[in-house]
Amino acid sequence: MTQIFRTYTDLLERVEGAGRPTRVLGHTPDGSPIVSVRTGGEKTPAIFITAGSHSTEHAGVSAAVELIDQLDTQHQVYIMPTRDPIGLNGYAYALSLGLGEVPQFDSFEDVEAILRDAGEIFYDEDGMLLSLIGDYGYASSRPAAQRPHPQWAFYNKLQDIHNTQPDLLEAFKYRRLYMTPGQPGVEGTGNFGRAYTLIISLEGEVLHLNRFHDTAWAPVEVRCTRRLMAEIQPGITFDLHESQLMEDCYWLSARHQPDAENEAWEQRAAQATIKAIADSGAVLASDDDVLGGVPIEETWFTRSEKGVYWLDATVRGEGLNLADYASRVYGLAFGTEMGMYGSFEKRVSLGMLTVQSAVRVFEQRYR
Repeated sequence: MTQIFRTYTDLLERVEGAGRPTRVLGHTPDGSPIVSVRTGGEKTPAIFITAGSHSTEHAGVSAAVELIDQLDTQHQVYIMPTRDPIGLNGYAYALSLGLGEVPQFDSFEDVEAILRDAGEIFYDEDGMLLSLIGDYGYASSRPAAQRPHPQWAFYNKLQDIHNTQPDLLEAFKYRRLYMTPGQPGVEGTGNFGRAYTLIISLEGEVLHLNRFHDTAWAPVEVRCTRRLMAEIQPGITFDLHESQLMEDCYWLSARHQPDAENEAWEQRAAQATIKAIADSGAVLASDDDVLGGVPIEETWFTRSEKGVYWLDATVRGEGLNLADYASRVYGLAFGTEMGMYGSFEKRVSLGMLTVQSAVRVFEQRYR
């Protein structure tokens, strides 16, 4: 059975047990090692696989770990199984960075009491609470009927605060802000099993860890990723994500390439991958699943085959995520979006199938 990693120590033990060369790329603010694993053969260009920049999307992390043993290729493979070790450890652990000890709590009421008692409150409305404890920000947002995805509800609220009340976020600039997931129906995450990590930029912009790839002052997790990519020069990159906005379905995130040859291979790999996903019995996401009813021409996406969406970061804004950056600098780049309310095993299998299918096309290119 696929493993759910409750702590980062559990993940490191599994990675070390695989017996593959492991490298420490740097350390997070709490001293946790940011690691990569080398597998595959010796052929270049390399394949790069990563996950977990959003720690709440844990099936991608487990898929990346499973691929250490199960991706059969002659190409060099480098895997960063998670890009947020702190967030993977959970909300209680993240709170301990500010408190100096790991707190005990069983409910949102308990969490809110801790944030009020130990911190300075900057926002407290409608079940959403924002507190500063030590050098770290903490946010809690209760699930509610009008707010079924509280993590994104508070993220959107913070964006609104940045636009309308920027002084409120002044104390949080260039700090980490940890949010409760509030996902009781999501296997592998739950209400407090992970901590969703945000960084408030020097300009007060609220961003998550899968940004900053074109930013010089990026957080250490991003800088470690960039350095590894510069060293290995990947010909294809995968970033394994999930969507809490979808039920049990899937879509593939693709990137247009800067030259005709790479664009043709990106298209070919996308077609082969989405066919393999559909053939597996998975439900391909509709426009409504992905876009929430917004017309696609009003978004930063275009669609080719059903379930394949091409993202344009110049329209989205917020800087480059890893796939944006990889496609502009190195080569083919794909992301996954599995519906988080499907079974954990199925979500992991779809992440793995994405990589295995696209890699088969990638290998054809370099025969």
